Order: sequence, then structure tokens, then C-alpha cells
Amino acid sequence: MDLLGKTKVWLIMFNFIENNFFQVIRFALVGAFNSLNSLIIYYILLHFNIHYFLANFFAYIFSCVVAYGIQKGFVFKSNKGSKKRYYAVYLSSFFINMFCIYLWVDVLHISSKIAPLLTLFFTVPYNFLFSKYWTFKSCNKTYSHTFVICAYGECCYLEECILSLYHQTVFSNIIIVTSTDNSFIRFLANKYRIKLYVRRGKSDIQDDWNFGYRRAKTDLVTIVHQDDVYRQDYLEEILKFYKNFDNVLFVCTDYCVLKNGMIMEDLNGKVKKFLKLSLRFSFLNQLKFFKIFSLAFGSSINCPSVTYNKLLLGKKDIFTSELKFSLDWDTFLKFAKQKGRIGYISKNLIFYRIHNHATTVKFINSDLRKKEDIIMFSKIWPSFVVKIIMKFYVKANSIYDDVRDIDD
Repeated sequence: MDLLGKTKVWLIMFNFIENNFFQVIRFALVGAFNSLNSLIIYYILLHFNIHYFLANFFAYIFSCVVAYGIQKGFVFKSNKGSKKRYYAVYLSSFFINMFCIYLWVDVLHISSKIAPLLTLFFTVPYNFLFSKYWTFKSCNKTYSHTFVICAYGECCYLEECILSLYHQTVFSNIIIVTSTDNSFIRFLANKYRIKLYVRRGKSDIQDDWNFGYRRAKTDLVTIVHQDDVYRQDYLEEILKFYKNFDNVLFVCTDYCVLKNGMIMEDLNGKVKKFLKLSLRFSFLNQLKFFKIFSLAFGSSINCPSVTYNKLLLGKKDIFTSELKFSLDWDTFLKFAKQKGRIGYISKNLIFYRIHNHATTVKFINSDLRKKEDIIMFSKIWPSFVVKIIMKFYVKANSIYDDVRDIDD
């Protein structure tokens, strides 16, 4: 092979390692653990004068069984790994393993104590490549998505919200739903050629969200607040997460506050990041304890940052809370108790606007938020703990102080 050919080979290897670095590291750690177990069993059996061929057989079978669960959850982070494919790979790897052992010991007369170590140079790369690209192959499903804008009255921020959705780096359907039909909303819907759905009856947040959720005919749905702004890569990051992980109920992101015309990251937002810390780990964000824990000290998930998976959550109404303000928190807690993964992207992909006409401010002023927060905490904690938490939790509302609508 000439110098140019060798250079290309090394570049291909370098790019592969660079793109799969952390996965290779995880596989190496798991491989080292399993190899250690296998070698311990192998040498123990050799010590008791078991033929090296049988010792290698039993040691390899043991490590194969143990490796499946660890690789599925820790290395390739997939629940779609086929056991049949896994054991087919490791069966073929077993024959490679046995052939190498025979070659080293009986043909090349290498010590049976060293032979298993040499065999790892062949079986480990073989197992990794077939596990990654066949057994635990990432989901290649292409998800369809809809932004559902819930519009009310004549909000001066609605058009800015629409534009942030139009400027996403990947395509999405966009629809508007409203229970306060008026010429202003119709004008913007016509201007940007967005399908408008009008819900008849009394305006209600939960009914409006369910109405919009049902109207979206795609796999994924984001319920958009009319006064928020989305970063251009919001949907790109969301879709990337769904493609890399399976059994995802919904995905949420972090946010920056947009207050009085200024972008800021408040203390409340930093606390929410801390509460969602366990959701950053793929082997924890599908366990009920950690999903509930992320919501145990407050509504840590920013509602408009959430994209729901209709394939798992269903096509019917998903918001079924008796609460008015904390209905999103109540809904997320309901999802946390279900089987499935809660996705979390630790990036500020949405600008959450706070202004004096916001629904949140109205609820705080009416003291309804405090009452419903107590109800939510009571679903998780005993009453004496709730009293302690509430002494600190009410301070979270300070971000809503001194808001002014600069566009009025």
C-alpha cells in the first residue's frame, strides 16, 4: 500500500474514533469488566485442571450473558437491541474466540495463560462493530413534527413567535389554535399561510392544549406559548435526541428568561437545571424514581420547551389535570410514573418571555399558584415536608417582580 493509501486508512480510523469516542470508551470499560470476569473464571478453571478449551467455553458464555444488559443500557443506550441478533454476533464471536485459542495453543504453541489475552485483539473490535451497526443500531425513524401555537387575544409578541418557528434549521408543520377568534389572529395566520383551528366554547388552557394536540397529525408535537421565542436549532436538537434514543415520552430543554426586553438566566432557571440533573443520564432518565425526583421540588420542566411523542402518549387528550395553573407539572408527574424515558437537553433553546399580561403573572397575583403548588407537593411529600419546601419555593416567584410590557 502506498503512502496515500495508508494516509486514507488512518484518516478513516481517526474519524471513526472521533465520532464515536465516548461510545468506544464506554464499550472499552464494559469490555474490560467482562474480560476480567471471563479471565478470572478461565484461570480458576485452569487451576482445577479443566482443559483450556472447556475453561474458555464456560468463561466466554458467562461474559456473553452479563454483557448484554450492560451494553444495551450503558454503551449503546437502546432498548431495541435484538437478543437474537446479540447472541448471533456473540455466537460467531465465540467461534472466532475458540479458533484463536486453538491457533495460539495447539498450532503456535503459545502458553494457554497468554492465549486469551491475544484473542481479545480480534474479538473486541468484532463485537463492537457488529453491536453498534447491527444489534443495537440506533433508531433511524424519521419523525414528523408540528408546532402548535396557542393564540389568545391580540398579543403583540405573536408574530415574533411565529417567525422564530419559521426560521428553524429543519422543517416543521405549524398550526395555530385559538379559543378567542379575532381578526388579528386571522390576519397573521393568513399572512404566514398557517392553518388556523378555532375551538368553540369557553377559553380554557387545558382544553386549548388538548385541542391543539389532537389537531396535530404528526408523531411529535410542541405546544407553543404565543409570547415565547425559539432558537433556530431548537427542533434540530429535539429530533437528534429522538433519533439517538428510543422509548422517549417527551423531551424538554433549558431556557433563558426574556424580561423587559432583556435576556437573562435567573436563579430559578439554574435551580431547575440542578433538579433535572439526573435526566441527563440515559440510564437514569427512564427509571421512575429519578423521573419523579426531578419534579419533587418544583415544576422543573419549562412547559413550552417540551416536545411530546404521540406514538407513545397516544392521540387522545394528554392533559387531564384538575388544576388550572400547575396542570403542566401535574401532567409531567403523570408521565414520570409511566414506563418510558424523559428526555432532557441541557441547552437554552427557548426564550421564555415574562411580561405583565402573561397568564403566569395573573395566577400569581390571584394566589392560585401557591394553592396548587401545595397540592402538587402533597402528591409527592408528607404534609410536614410540604410546609418546609413552601417556605423556600414561594421565593421562586421573584423573577415575576417588576415586569413591564415595554411594547404597550
